[in-house]
Amino acid sequence: MGDSIRCTCQRCKVSGLTWPAVLITLGVLFLVSRGHWGYGIGALWPVLLVVIGLLKLAEAFASTEGHMGS
Repeated sequence: MGDSIRCTCQRCKVSGLTWPAVLITLGVLFLVSRGHWGYGIGALWPVLLVVIGLLKLAEAFASTEGHMGS
């Protein structure tokens, strides 16, 4: 099981960063909304959509050279 070969193309690397980036962004948004800056999570949720969009854009333009897909 631990011997699985992972693809090292740029598209797969960026794709692998999507969920960690979403979780980090959510954490930062909740931290900001709990602070004393006057922002609520209701005003900040579009930031999450921007982060997801940027990652998907980076994934779309990333090279697939050396892709090891099934």
